[in-house]
Amino acid sequence: MAVDNVPRDLRVAEKFHHVDPAFVNRRFCMTFLNSLELLSEYRERSSLGSGHQEVLSNDHLLVTMVLDACQVLGAPSLLGAIEKGVPSHLFRSTERLEPCPDIYDVPRVEHHVELDIVPDKPVRVAYHTEHIVSDTGRMMLRSGAPEKYLVSIVGKLHNKDQYYEIQPLVMGSPWFDHPRNGTNSERNVLMWCGRDFGEILPEDIDEFKKMSEIDVANENEWMSTMKELSESQVKTAFGKLLSEPTKKDWGGESDDHFSGSVTFGTRRNSAAFLFKGPSQFREMTLEMCGRRADQIHRMVDSGADLSIIQHAHLVGPVVRRTLRSLAICPGDRRRKYCIIDGKSTYRILKAYSLI
Repeated sequence: MAVDNVPRDLRVAEKFHHVDPAFVNRRFCMTFLNSLELLSEYRERSSLGSGHQEVLSNDHLLVTMVLDACQVLGAPSLLGAIEKGVPSHLFRSTERLEPCPDIYDVPRVEHHVELDIVPDKPVRVAYHTEHIVSDTGRMMLRSGAPEKYLVSIVGKLHNKDQYYEIQPLVMGSPWFDHPRNGTNSERNVLMWCGRDFGEILPEDIDEFKKMSEIDVANENEWMSTMKELSESQVKTAFGKLLSEPTKKDWGGESDDHFSGSVTFGTRRNSAAFLFKGPSQFREMTLEMCGRRADQIHRMVDSGADLSIIQHAHLVGPVVRRTLRSLAICPGDRRRKYCIIDGKSTYRILKAYSLI
């Protein structure tokens, strides 16, 4: 479900990012919980029966507790774990996997992770197929990214000599149909938007909401204006909308602007901005965001509730996909991201008489 088809009250709401279990290495998960002295709690809360419903319920509980622990520990995304440069690191993120046609035939498989930001060596996930807990999950892992499947993973990343290897604890579809996530009617909508949930639209932000009053006749209207507005001018204008001073750019900054006063969903949130002006007046691609998109990394790592990319032109799908992968983590319920392209920027500035 596309983000603009999700009702606004759900888009801006805090919802728990669950994982629908397709693969669960129960032993690894229990060892992980035991290391945090949480295993006894799991045993107290789990069902004693061995029927299908009891096993399914226990797997959802196990995955939920693993995700809660990852949230407390601040486990990074896969790309964040790679950037750590350590021998082994816990991570959680949603990724695209290559197809694995052998998954029905052999006891242990491996397949590569498709990354838009290419690391210094390949990344592969390796596991025993006996830990696959659903037929749908097996089909998803077999078909992979070419069939548009996304896989949320909690795992250990091991830094080998020739490659990175993921030892998964949990894999499955990004999932928001969870008891923590409101009424049945809300969850019925959320169950269809696991791929897209986490994005909010610029007009969802209270400080920009008047942009909804502005219609744009054609592409020349906004492009002719945005081509002439410098990055500094746009940043200053956004600072005025937020009633905040802006800072000068420097090479090691984590973001172009950080605000603690961006309002959506009836609450005040922190927000980190990455601004891109018209020096390259074309659709934004990853190479425009620094070496290996380090500008996006740094912005997300600032810890803001909302990560915002603003550009004078259009924003390409790979940039959008990368931002989501870094900002939206399984186990989280607060963090969001937002894309403000040139057309939206024009509408915001015109709505508030800043151009």
